[in-house]
Amino acid sequence: MSATAVSFEKSKSWLLVDCGEATQHQLLKSDLSPYHLSVICISHLHGDHCYGLPGLLASMAMSGRQAPVHLIAPQAVIQFVMSTLAVTQVALPFNLYTMAIEQNDQLICFEFCKVEIITLKHRVPSYGFKVTETDIPRKLRVSQLANDGVESGPHYNLLQKGQDVDFAGRRLLADTYAFPSWQPRVAIICGDNEKPALLSPYCADVDMLVHEATFTHSDLMRVGTHTGHSDAKRVAQFAQQKNVSTLILTHFSVRYHGEGMLDALEQEARAYFQGTLHLAYDSLVVTIPKRLLSE
Repeated sequence: MSATAVSFEKSKSWLLVDCGEATQHQLLKSDLSPYHLSVICISHLHGDHCYGLPGLLASMAMSGRQAPVHLIAPQAVIQFVMSTLAVTQVALPFNLYTMAIEQNDQLICFEFCKVEIITLKHRVPSYGFKVTETDIPRKLRVSQLANDGVESGPHYNLLQKGQDVDFAGRRLLADTYAFPSWQPRVAIICGDNEKPALLSPYCADVDMLVHEATFTHSDLMRVGTHTGHSDAKRVAQFAQQKNVSTLILTHFSVRYHGEGMLDALEQEARAYFQGTLHLAYDSLVVTIPKRLLSE
């Protein structure tokens, strides 16, 4: 079952990519509250990625949530969710804004992040999501303000908040006199995908890649590429080639369940990837370090 949560340092709102069965039960073990879940992205219509969503939305409704929720998903997933809620007579007390991926290829912006949709290759249409944080405190270029003869005052606070201001007959631009405290952190989280190379145009500024590695390379060759999945070798090679600093592998075949059964996958990935590697497990938390910026 697949579910990946993305939280943000300066916002209570958080984002969820995929929602397999029992996702809401795993949330009970985490620090994240469904009450603050604002954006849900579903990669494709296979059940291990979306069967948990109607139940999660119903639980959010019972919690008294009123703030809107945004659902970004294939049209078939949206139809499944809306039909399930209708048949089970669940009336959501909040607005559920749905965005069908097939009809939206633009950058989607929220107060705390922006989401870019990436088309992948699987047995059914499948997508990845490039998530970039945007709610970052800003710092003032104090020396530049002084050099330009801009004295301290209430306008400093407005510039720091990103607002352009008028001062002494001049228009002061926030982007000129203020800058983010750190480089925006970026993660790509993928649904099922047999071609990691499809991510190439999106990886220049990525800190973390979350990608399925359903098989080892040799097992995939035996099973066959018709499964529409990737293997640890090719994903690791791709991440190394693109200088991704952190790689998280997910979505392991049941053949690797059991004590020590994932060792072969891990060994294969480490043979081709020299960065920070994680093999996902329930309740894994990984923090992307901040790269602080200065004047």
